[in-house]
Amino acid sequence: MISKPLYKQSAKANLGTWVFVTAINCIMLAIIIIVLGRLSVSEIRDSMADMFIRDAIESNIEQKSMEYYNLTDKTLENFNNLYDLLNVRLNTFQKNYIINTYKNLLQQGYTDEEARQVLTNNQPAEYQLAINTFLNYYLVQGEDYSREKVSEYILNLIAEELYKQVLETDGEEAAQTAKVFISVAINAYVNSGSTNVTEFATNYIPSVLQDVFHEQSFTNKNKTINVSDYFTKARIYELSYSAIVSFRAELEVKENQLREKYPDYTDEQIQSELEKQVTSIIQERSKTLLDSLPKKVSEALTELGDMEVSTLVIGTIFYRISGLLLPIIFVIMTANNLIAGQVDSGAMAFVLSTPTKRRKVTITQMSYLISALLVMYILMTLTSIISLSIVKDAIKITYMQLLKLNLSAFITMLAISGICFLSSCWFNRSKYAMSIGGGLTMFFLVATILGLFGSPVIPSAIRIEAMRYFNYVSIITLFDTNSIIEGTNNYLWKLLILLFIGLITYIIGIKRFNEKDLPL
Repeated sequence: MISKPLYKQSAKANLGTWVFVTAINCIMLAIIIIVLGRLSVSEIRDSMADMFIRDAIESNIEQKSMEYYNLTDKTLENFNNLYDLLNVRLNTFQKNYIINTYKNLLQQGYTDEEARQVLTNNQPAEYQLAINTFLNYYLVQGEDYSREKVSEYILNLIAEELYKQVLETDGEEAAQTAKVFISVAINAYVNSGSTNVTEFATNYIPSVLQDVFHEQSFTNKNKTINVSDYFTKARIYELSYSAIVSFRAELEVKENQLREKYPDYTDEQIQSELEKQVTSIIQERSKTLLDSLPKKVSEALTELGDMEVSTLVIGTIFYRISGLLLPIIFVIMTANNLIAGQVDSGAMAFVLSTPTKRRKVTITQMSYLISALLVMYILMTLTSIISLSIVKDAIKITYMQLLKLNLSAFITMLAISGICFLSSCWFNRSKYAMSIGGGLTMFFLVATILGLFGSPVIPSAIRIEAMRYFNYVSIITLFDTNSIIEGTNNYLWKLLILLFIGLITYIIGIKRFNEKDLPL
């Protein structure tokens, strides 16, 4: 099928160019991999990622501090109000009278509701509330009015009410957590002997959250992040305390503004209006750095923080652009010399004057061109693997990805060599073959370079969206390095198209050379 003397002649004639191109490509690839590994180019990206993580943790600490402070402050106020109703508003004589009258009314056949109406009839509103609250307590705890029993009753009442509220909005787990938290908070408040709810909550919440957050961890991009790696307990306490103090100050400002705006409002109405603003105040005060920036700027920073420089440089810039440049020049020159160059110079007349047929000539020259590229990329594969073993885990690329990149680069060059070979077989003049085959190939490369600036691999801050259209006019776009790096299989069907281009162009080139008239 092939002519060994012609194969050796072609190999000898193009050996210098092949050695130069292969050596330069291997050296460039080795330098890029080793330098990227030694320079740790991902340090800036990792620093940005750490900054975003730290900022997100800090924001979460501040948000939870304000939410739990608001919850605790309101709950303890309710606790105090209920305690006053049960143990302060009514004296012992009044309590005994209420209980005895209530029992007698029930014995006379009154319902609970009717008995309550009799007891509260013509009483001021605050005493009606105190009587109903006291009766609720009596029905659960009996006639034990000790501080411990009253506190236990109020705690259970508030905890259960809170549990129901949170369950409706946030689910079982959040409701159970809130119930346990507020139960512990009320017990701590009772045991502390404090009479100032606001000051107690301001100091209590940071002391609790410093332990909770310090033990927390979460997963970010398959990596376990420990809060303790970023913040000490003292720093968490400081952040939490500062957030609560600032939150209290803003609530006071908002309350004063509401009182000026609605001078006729009662305290209850003012507090109701203020409560509507609490959520927005917490969200505004706990914004992360990215939330505070314009959307496009935050997206650009996020992309920079997520970008892996080593895979961008090796996978996209080298294998799809700079790493193809010299092999493309080698293919343009060699494909031209193998067929059109010999026809133009008259050397083909000598070759065909021997018993060698045209088909054998084209198949031999095709075999040399493909085998030259194959050996070139085998050497590049070995170079890349050895280089990666030197830097080991310093860059985020695997041996399997390098194998896929080299195989895909070879198939891409196979398609390009088929186009140049077809052009060489089609034209009898070297200048025409070089212009068409070489010109079209260089156009593909230039279009790929321009299209890179509109590709998703380039951060949006410097991406030029209009440039992406150049990717649609280059077959090199079918060399999907991004798919290989991300571990998807999208690159496979694109490689099949490149293989088909290579196969069909070689077949047409051989058929064209066999049928055309030669100026021999």
